[in-house]
Amino acid sequence: MARALRLTARVALVLGGILLALYGLFALVYRGDSGGSGHTYVTLAGRELDAQLVGAIALVLGVMLFLTAIWPFQPARRREDDR
Repeated sequence: MARALRLTARVALVLGGILLALYGLFALVYRGDSGGSGHTYVTLAGRELDAQLVGAIALVLGVMLFLTAIWPFQPARRREDDR
């Protein structure tokens, strides 16, 4: 039961990390509705924030979350005396 719960939590963290990183990428490449070169903003919690800043932060957090979630899946090395 505990193993299934850990696996479910890790899968949720991996998917959350992927989604957050994708949001970050989209926010980084977003150029506004008109496609102009002016400043672009996204609305978070009722505030307008720079899209590139939000995208960079979301991308870094998403990658960190993804790597943190998959790190425990690395196979453990066997020692010689365990065989």
